[in-house]
Amino acid sequence: MKSPRFDLVILDWDGTVADSTGIIVDAVISAAESAGVIAPPRELILKTLGLGLNQLLLKLFPHLSSSLLEKVAEGYRSHYHANEGNSYLFDGVKEGIERLYQHKCKLAVATGKSRKGLKFALQDTDLNRYFLSTKTVDECFSKPHPHMVEAILEETQIPADRAVIVGDTHYDLEMGKNAHIQTIAVTYGAQPKDVLISFEPLACFDSFKEVVDFLLP
Repeated sequence: MKSPRFDLVILDWDGTVADSTGIIVDAVISAAESAGVIAPPRELILKTLGLGLNQLLLKLFPHLSSSLLEKVAEGYRSHYHANEGNSYLFDGVKEGIERLYQHKCKLAVATGKSRKGLKFALQDTDLNRYFLSTKTVDECFSKPHPHMVEAILEETQIPADRAVIVGDTHYDLEMGKNAHIQTIAVTYGAQPKDVLISFEPLACFDSFKEVVDFLLP
């Protein structure tokens, strides 16, 4: 068995592991409409995915009062939690994670989800047992701050040059750069290839299987 290219693989969740970007976008639009606020275009919402909820809403609704922002946030949580069981793993993700695990790769998650949301997702997909470390915006600063990655590296005791993050947004790639680790972009999530490549990932792939094939040369 050949050694993996990296000792630690950090995965973003929404848009990288799970096909949940549509649910997130719909939740933002529904929450805005319920609060009597004009919803931003879907294309603009997609550009903010990867951020924690508070940072995402501040970016999309910079002129709203704090009380109205909280109303939108409450509407988002309600809509998202009502539909989060409808998200599915992307093709090849479960098999790919199993392959990485079998090749002794340590696995972690760094996500803009809440701890409650990630706990549900891990249990719902039966992937919880594969991950040595998981970090969310409830205990770390939002992407692209390097806090999540730094916390994972400290917890796993893996040096930065032996770790890589896989993500579908420029926030994932920026976080990796800020933490001084390598990054891999995937094009099947929230953001297009030209945007991702501009942040100079080590590689850019159109499927999770290609990611795993690269990581296990």
